[in-house]
Amino acid sequence: MPNTTECEVRTTTLGGRLTYSRVEKGWTQHQLAAAVGTSQAVIQRIEAGKCNHPRILSELAAALEVSPAWLMFGVKVIEDLEQEAIETARAWSRLTEPQRTALKEMILRIAESGPDSVPLPENGVFETSELLTLR
Repeated sequence: MPNTTECEVRTTTLGGRLTYSRVEKGWTQHQLAAAVGTSQAVIQRIEAGKCNHPRILSELAAALEVSPAWLMFGVKVIEDLEQEAIETARAWSRLTEPQRTALKEMILRIAESGPDSVPLPENGVFETSELLTLR
């Protein structure tokens, strides 16, 4: 697995970790694509951050000799993640791209505004119609 101090800036995203691991192995995007049975365009999309939950994650990790947890989340073992983060990532993978984009925008907007910018409903759960008004 890559040395953390040497690559931490370049490996803050899945695309960055994939690129770093591929380059460390001395492979081109075409070579990695061939090793996992996909196209160079797929590898390019992942590295560019346009695909954040690739279906071929396990194959990529195996070919690059890194753990899937490190490649996806930047952690050495999946146990380093809180259970809530794991559940959220699994749910995220079932969303369509437009849903992911909309939710990501909302999350970033709320995070940038501060914790008190969006008061939670009394029951602690937003209804879909309430979420839409946050945009």
